[in-house]
Amino acid sequence: MKEFKIPKPAEQVIPQLDNLFKSLLLISLLISSFALAQIGVTAIDAYFQVHPQPAHLVVKWTFVMVLAVFNCLLLTGIAVIAHEGIHGVLFKSKFWNDLCGGIMTALVLLLPFYANRHFHLTHHRYTHQPGLDPEERLHNHPFWYAFMMGGLIALYDHYTIVASHLLAVFSHKWSKAYRGLKDIFFVGLVTAFYFYLLPLVGISLSYTVIPTFLLAPIVYSFRSLCDHYAFVAALSPVAQKSIDLEADTEDEYKNLEADQLQVDSWVVLTNPLMNWLWSHINYQQVHHRYPYLSHQYLPDIFEATKHTQPYAVVKGYFRCLLNLRNMQYYSSPEQIKPFLYEMKRV
Repeated sequence: MKEFKIPKPAEQVIPQLDNLFKSLLLISLLISSFALAQIGVTAIDAYFQVHPQPAHLVVKWTFVMVLAVFNCLLLTGIAVIAHEGIHGVLFKSKFWNDLCGGIMTALVLLLPFYANRHFHLTHHRYTHQPGLDPEERLHNHPFWYAFMMGGLIALYDHYTIVASHLLAVFSHKWSKAYRGLKDIFFVGLVTAFYFYLLPLVGISLSYTVIPTFLLAPIVYSFRSLCDHYAFVAALSPVAQKSIDLEADTEDEYKNLEADQLQVDSWVVLTNPLMNWLWSHINYQQVHHRYPYLSHQYLPDIFEATKHTQPYAVVKGYFRCLLNLRNMQYYSSPEQIKPFLYEMKRV
């Protein structure tokens, strides 16, 4: 068997057709789910109008909420594909990468793409470093508060970034202001889709968009808490990573040797369907060590390096959350040690 070689940025093959297919499929499934919710609610109401029973509302809203959970799983899949755009590995063309990434990011709770890039790449630069990592505001709380409120805090912080970008026009920082305007365009486009086009074709927001948006921050936390929660506070040569600089995708192929020794993220082993649906984001530690690579490489890199690089591994998201519920955002080495994958001695 040929030994797997971790590609450098110029050596990787971006799966553009696969990314396009998955993006269109997930968006189509989301729209179909909205249509199914409307058809189902209409049918349930019609049935109980002829056969009145106390269970009417229970049946109807159970149906609506099951589909809303399904929608949130789809939105998470869309968010992870958009995350490829954040790192510039959705499509080779920067124009199509940012256009498609902008639309798909906005589909997820009207999240602004360029603000997300600013937030996320800064997070990569300062992963799990107290006072520097922007995700600290989301999750450095008791577990249940982080679980319930982390997604809402993230949304607020992203729009704070949009505001700062728009206000940059007064200091003549035109590129920042332009990014702010593009975010407004993407969010406005998707807002029109959700709140104008869907009602226009007879799809009620009450049974589709609103329940989905209410549940989405919870589903976000279900996945995102299993990224970095409960690791020891990370150390980094901050002098080489000035906090005054805005993170950029060009930073990502630097200091890899040091990053390979640091454990600040989980690897969640899950089933093949979830691997595909959420584009291998469960290999979070691998992604943080090789953020410039497409998601398709992450499982192979884990298999190739799991005995030579340290990893904290857990089987399944539910088991991960069960472990985290009694831990703090910044933990101790003793708490993480039971999850470390055994490395071969060399």
